[in-house]
Amino acid sequence: MSMLQELKDRIRFRNTDFQRNYESRYYWFPEESPPFCVIEVNQYDPYHDMTLYLEVDLTTLKIVKAGVEEKRVPYETCPAAIKTYEYLVGEEMSYHKLMNRFPADKTLGCLHINELIQNAAMNFHSAYAFYLKERNFPAQFDEYKMYDGDLPAKERREIGRHWWMKDRGVKNSCYSFSSRHEKPELKDQVKHLDSITAMMVKEFKKSKKDGS
Repeated sequence: MSMLQELKDRIRFRNTDFQRNYESRYYWFPEESPPFCVIEVNQYDPYHDMTLYLEVDLTTLKIVKAGVEEKRVPYETCPAAIKTYEYLVGEEMSYHKLMNRFPADKTLGCLHINELIQNAAMNFHSAYAFYLKERNFPAQFDEYKMYDGDLPAKERREIGRHWWMKDRGVKNSCYSFSSRHEKPELKDQVKHLDSITAMMVKEFKKSKKDGS
């Protein structure tokens, strides 16, 4: 019996004593001027049902609106911490910057609102990357667009993997994106395509121009 199977068997007939879920959703509004994104992040467990909402201006990548909804919290004092997070308006949607901007006086803030901010910021650039990939990556190479072209799904996945590895932030970041798995013929197929960072820079400049 494998170790994984042993662990799964241990909990098969047990109740879950505690479960906490986080969900983050990103809604894009490229047709607006300026274009923006609305982020919705929820934390749900037996004691909490809380949602953070952020609106990010895509011409500046700064937060322009922020709000917290607490449908269920354990203490009557919890909602008093919400107003502390008014500082979010004007902040850059950057993981490293936001992680260093939690309330200096921890007694005025909320551990779980901090976690919602962390989740929103941690996933923002991934969400933006997939949004741009959907708009710009050639459909005939995309494994999710099998209606276009005749390449099999496995070959499309390999082409897509090599395209992601064009980006310095992705290459060698994990086993699948390790340069030891690169194939010269597939690198050549994506050579003419912008990397995801180049796409982001172009989109940022375009959004800034459209929003001016």
